[in-house]
Amino acid sequence: SGSGVGSDPGRWAATACVVTGASRGFGRSLARLLAPRLGPGSALLLLARFAEPLAELATELRAGATTGSDTGSGGLRVQYVAADLGCEEGLRTASAAVRELLQDASFGRLLLVNNAGSLGDVSKSFLDLTDLHEINAYFSFNVGSALSLTCTALRAFGARPGCSRTVVNISSLCALQPFRSWGLYCSGKAARDMLFQVLALEEPGIRVLSYAPG
Repeated sequence: SGSGVGSDPGRWAATACVVTGASRGFGRSLARLLAPRLGPGSALLLLARFAEPLAELATELRAGATTGSDTGSGGLRVQYVAADLGCEEGLRTASAAVRELLQDASFGRLLLVNNAGSLGDVSKSFLDLTDLHEINAYFSFNVGSALSLTCTALRAFGARPGCSRTVVNISSLCALQPFRSWGLYCSGKAARDMLFQVLALEEPGIRVLSYAPG
């Protein structure tokens, strides 16, 4: 449920929504599903590495032509920033965009969806993972960036009286079950799940959800 939704209780008014990994796949589909839910005063920030697919999606959502929805997203502010969350410069760019968005004190709801991630090189078994640079780069993108961006968003939004904060971690069965040659992916997803469990424990006023599609 949301507050201040006007005549349509199915839409969330004055929501700041951030979706990472939004240019393709599940993130793109999720952005299309979320846009019609964002009511008056809302903004949707799309983050991913490549500008062109982000620009196409933003144009589509601004026009209210979200796939599979009868409700347009008219009036919704849609922004996008191309940034590689796997490198420091890209993470700084994304964090700056999030902070700028959340300077708006009119938002009554924050929804952050940590979807960005990579499978890694699944041709390698456990005994092939000897390159420390490759290992660190994987965890920097798949774990570190989600942690850093979440902290940035929550600090920028703050604990506004009467407002809600929701953080979603896109998880996987691989966080719970091992699969051959998926050592980095399984351990990365498990690490993210535990990070967000700690967040939920430390900050009971924040709604935290780890969601594994399928």
